[in-house]
Amino acid sequence: MKRLILKTAAITLAAIILLGALLLLILSFAAPRVMMDFTASMGMGSVSGHFAYKEYERSGDLDCLARSFLIAEGDGDDETALSRWDELYKSDGFSVYCERTVPEGEGVPAYRYRDYLSGTAVRVMYRLSDSNEEKAAALAFALSETEQIFPVGNPVVALAAEAMERGDGGFLEEIRAALLDSDFEHNDDYLRLAGSTEGEI
Repeated sequence: MKRLILKTAAITLAAIILLGALLLLILSFAAPRVMMDFTASMGMGSVSGHFAYKEYERSGDLDCLARSFLIAEGDGDDETALSRWDELYKSDGFSVYCERTVPEGEGVPAYRYRDYLSGTAVRVMYRLSDSNEEKAAALAFALSETEQIFPVGNPVVALAAEAMERGDGGFLEEIRAALLDSDFEHNDDYLRLAGSTEGEI
């Protein structure tokens, strides 16, 4: 009798596990947004980023694509991050999405969302650079995405911060030269990066 009870319990447990796995599999395909939120709440960042991208593929939601880009970058998966950034930046609704999105959440600075995304992207571009030409392309992109008023947290500042972290003095000089050749507003951030006598890098 005891053996029968144990066997029944084992079969029941196996059935519950199988049904749970089946439910997760169904949700993964049918409701990636649910799985995105669930895995994020469990602290499974990279898995959540995967489901965010699946939700974007299913619904075209740019918020999910941006989320998957930021998660990949945060996890150090620069190749995936750059691929997802390219999709995000080239999407028809990118500008409108950035304008209507207010940065929020832990670690998200309070400045223009487009600057935050573009600044993150140029950091990725720089880290993936294998040549001076690729670094120059990252700088050109940062300059093109930075407003004339040289706002706080702009992509040029983000790129310079990445170069500073890596001790890349030669590239910092290239950034400085590009700034001196630009018509950005000469505010405190500009002066620090441009190496003016009023500020230092």
